[in-house]
Amino acid sequence: MGDGPGVDDIVPRFDSAFGRAGLHVRDPIEDVRTQLFTGGPVDPMPAPTGGFVYPVDSAVEVTATRLRTPFLLNIWVRDLDGNVVAECDADESPVEVPTGSYTLEFNSLPMKLYARVDDAGFHVVPGRESVDLLFDPDTEIRVGARSFHSQPGRTLTTTSDPRDLMDAVSLFGNAMKTWSAERTFPTLRGHPPLLELADEPDLPSGATPPDNGIRLTVPAAHEWLYPVVPLTYWLGATVEPGEPALHVDGWTYPLGIAGGHDGDTRRQTFERHVRDILQFTFQFDCAVREFYDVELDIERRIESAGLHLDFDRLAEASLADRTRTYLELDESFESLEEKIGRPDWRLTADVEAEPRRATTTPFLARDLAVVRCPSESVIANATREATKQNVFIRSGATGGPGTEAAGSALTRFSSSSSPDSETTDRERVLDLPEVESMSQTWVGEGFAVGAAKATTKSYLQRLEKRAEGSSRIGVDVVVNDAEMAEEADVSDIYGTREHLDFDIDLHRGLTTSELAEMFERDTDFVHYIGHVDPEGFDCTDGHLDADQIDQVGADTFVLNACSSYEQGQRLVDNGAIAGVVTLNDVISSIATKIGRTIARLLNYGFPVGAATNLVQDTMFSGEHYAVVGDSNATLAQSTGGAPEVKYVNIDDDGKFEIKIKKFANGTHGTGSLFTPRLNTAESRHIAPGEFGTWNVADKSLAEALNSRMAPIIANNEFYWSSDVSVSELRSRIRNFE
Repeated sequence: MGDGPGVDDIVPRFDSAFGRAGLHVRDPIEDVRTQLFTGGPVDPMPAPTGGFVYPVDSAVEVTATRLRTPFLLNIWVRDLDGNVVAECDADESPVEVPTGSYTLEFNSLPMKLYARVDDAGFHVVPGRESVDLLFDPDTEIRVGARSFHSQPGRTLTTTSDPRDLMDAVSLFGNAMKTWSAERTFPTLRGHPPLLELADEPDLPSGATPPDNGIRLTVPAAHEWLYPVVPLTYWLGATVEPGEPALHVDGWTYPLGIAGGHDGDTRRQTFERHVRDILQFTFQFDCAVREFYDVELDIERRIESAGLHLDFDRLAEASLADRTRTYLELDESFESLEEKIGRPDWRLTADVEAEPRRATTTPFLARDLAVVRCPSESVIANATREATKQNVFIRSGATGGPGTEAAGSALTRFSSSSSPDSETTDRERVLDLPEVESMSQTWVGEGFAVGAAKATTKSYLQRLEKRAEGSSRIGVDVVVNDAEMAEEADVSDIYGTREHLDFDIDLHRGLTTSELAEMFERDTDFVHYIGHVDPEGFDCTDGHLDADQIDQVGADTFVLNACSSYEQGQRLVDNGAIAGVVTLNDVISSIATKIGRTIARLLNYGFPVGAATNLVQDTMFSGEHYAVVGDSNATLAQSTGGAPEVKYVNIDDDGKFEIKIKKFANGTHGTGSLFTPRLNTAESRHIAPGEFGTWNVADKSLAEALNSRMAPIIANNEFYWSSDVSVSELRSRIRNFE
């Protein structure tokens, strides 16, 4: 992973806010930042990191009468034993906290931020766009910060033999920070160690799996091992060769067909059973956890279903006891799904069952991914003919808007290539089986429609990239074809964010050397608009192949050109973290619309994977866009925790129907708390996922839209809360009907 500084050497940094009284806090590991504003200028002084109830990496002390949050958020007030004494909801009335010593926890920020006060009382006053904490004059306040980032603690050297790999992945659970139900919080799940393949295993002397009393047995083959790696990490299990089964303190629970499950094949049945155990044990543990004294929607659903789970007892029980209790419920997983719902899941990963793919498993375990290993016949049936196809043929249908223009519309094939020319030397493109998760990743040769293409190298590059330089976000927009100049206005989209600093440069008509130099330069993001063909990027003096770039300095990118996936993969291979590419020819007018949408989503903090998923699901020809590299990569942080999108419709009574889709990101992963900003929402939810439906009046929707910038989807059209009023939404929905 290089010789760069370790995590212990890099901690959140406090400075006086620029241009406004307050604190500016930057986490150089995740490259995120936040602010707390004060009533007057402050000079932050280094302070001890102890005494915040929970660990912090760095702390400062200031003297202030007021702290103001950068946006509306919830604040938890705890005594020094960690007990919640007040929950200050951004949507509710002011709260008075009597004199005492407290730790205050700020929710939904891109890092864990705490404030400590002693012998002080204060008022918490929610406003329209922020929350004020009002103290007595000249109160001494300590502010501490902890990065969400979790680096792998070590690298395990092993061979690609399945038995040796079993020994290595059995150590993954040691990265967990607790075996209580609280590990459903993402900040309490450490990153599993990396895997390095060698001729001989060389595991650390004395390293043993967690002593949880849990074992997994599977056949000694990669296609059986890879699907259980996330479950191994989640349960802290030891993996051994044998018939598929989960063993809990001497009790055996058969997996797959032997466990009574049905499926098309023995291994497919096994994969589905493993998925069910991972998802439902996670969901039950979310209901059991006690860290926050709030009512979760999943608790309500479990109680309404009449499931006999003693949450208080289970909170004190061992992991093995809890796991066996869940699996011994007199309910099938199909019945549980019907009664309490299957949790929305962040990621499904389809992994080729090849030995070298083992090095991706620590990252898939980190994401608690559902892992499938498609058989050779499934992959063969999923492989498309490697030729350029008509972009208007969607899922086998030949109809659809604009079909009649297909022959004459401007596409983004290279000026040196014909749109009808075959490129049989291109890598294969696959249509893999659909997934029920919010996103999909493909780990293997070629590219998959609707899925991000992940490699070990792209994951490692995300870990290795250190944002030690400027705190500004660098964006380069390149327009290498004059006929596509209309899309250059994306440069006006990037940087339209308060509290974040952007450097945006627009380039036109670059030569091969100029484009290579730009990709080599350290920058956060490149948005390329132009042509790409099998020879590379179309420049004013020829073509640039990404393989000619020795070291890509750009972190992320969008290549809005026809069939740009191979060049995008080469950029990742040569140093980039992730990018958005196209799998086919794209009509220029449609590409412009999609490019603008992706730009705005990235600008407001959506990970590249989530932004691309939204385009795939809602925009015509969106399925021709895909992600290469680490789909969790972001350009900018979102406000209010993980990003979300609201789906809006109108019910028979004339009220608005609202569904909210909450995504995960690098700082708010699977298991985060989500509070809907709607006055009809009565409980909290576990993100990520799709939630609702809520029926709200116009005033309630207007308040929700004003509380936070977010995309809105109505009639499959994108809107932004800052650009459309409630009355306009109502009119457009009615007109569509």
